[in-house]
Amino acid sequence: MNLRISTASILRPVRNLLLCALPIVGLAGCAINQVSSKGELSQAVADAKSVVVAGENGSVELIRDPAATTMQISAAIRCSADTEENAAARVKATKLTAERDASGKVRIAVEFPQREQMYMTGSSDSANIVIRAANLDGVEVSTSNGGITVGAFAGPAKLETSNGSIELKDYAGPIDARSSNGAILASGVLAPVVADTSNGRIEIVLAPQAQGNLVLDTSNGSVLLELGEGWQGTVTADTSNGRVTVRSAKK
Repeated sequence: MNLRISTASILRPVRNLLLCALPIVGLAGCAINQVSSKGELSQAVADAKSVVVAGENGSVELIRDPAATTMQISAAIRCSADTEENAAARVKATKLTAERDASGKVRIAVEFPQREQMYMTGSSDSANIVIRAANLDGVEVSTSNGGITVGAFAGPAKLETSNGSIELKDYAGPIDARSSNGAILASGVLAPVVADTSNGRIEIVLAPQAQGNLVLDTSNGSVLLELGEGWQGTVTADTSNGRVTVRSAKK
């Protein structure tokens, strides 16, 4: 077992800033005098083998359901506009797409209608996506303002959010998880694992049979790693402001 642990007392700058919170007038993307309307979209896809989710703004949750006979996709939609009528019209015009290719990979996205007014071109529309499937061999998720939760699937996992936490439980495959502002938590997972966040803690508990390298990096938070009894590999753990703890599972 090889360990490289680094800590520093100087905070690195957070890579993600919410500009709408700044007292600056005229920023495109900051909604003004908006009201919102909600809706629900759903689809089912047969013979899904893996999934790619492109979320524009909102959370993504993937749930393993052994009883599922198809991939079930639902999206809780919220659209904003200057009036309730226009907001409801935007919800009605929003589309949930789920395209399956010949290999069984399903690409999922929510398509919002374009905005007509310049000051409403930001990310005030959102979609919280929930996916249920019996098995998946590969998961890729990207979202811009929400958490990502992944259940006991397999295959490579590539997860990225610009503002939110990432959580995995009992995932059986290589993991690459990155957040600009949020914790990364994984339990009962295999290795290798790459976990990178600009502002949040990292907690990784490996499955007993896990083998492989781990690279854990946070700009502002603690790092906790629990290794399996027979684990072999290399650990690289870095934090700019926090404590690094590495321990072995109890027999």
